Amino acid sequence: MKILFFVLASLFSMAANAQSTAEKLTILSLDRTVKSNSPEVERTQAALTRGLTVCNVENEEKLANVAWFITKKIRAEGRYAEATDVIEGVNAVLLGAKTKQDCTELLSLYAVNRIQGSTHSDAVAGGRGLYRSTGVVN
Repeated sequence: MKILFFVLASLFSMAANAQSTAEKLTILSLDRTVKSNSPEVERTQAALTRGLTVCNVENEEKLANVAWFITKKIRAEGRYAEATDVIEGVNAVLLGAKTKQDCTELLSLYAVNRIQGSTHSDAVAGGRGLYRSTGVVN
């Protein structure tokens, strides 16, 4: 009986502490606790959901991990970055893409532009121009 109680208590504890990928990424990116229904988490979730429609990535968690890696690299170079901005930037560049893309090249381009001092908007515009010139987007 005690074992059953312990197992049930453990399961309820895990369920109570379960966080979505969007919530985890938002907490990491903003470096503060946020509620699971906060506008920041909802924004991150929307970016991740859209990202899965334009990037050839297996799941939200992988996209979140890549975005967090890029965010840390940009921050390590003394620039401000949020993981949600990174994903939204990729989504903006690939708006109207005919097929899902391998986003690793685009994420690298975004990171390099940001590290070299470009703003988020400039990095997105540069990526959009490049992808438009190659016919990936209209």
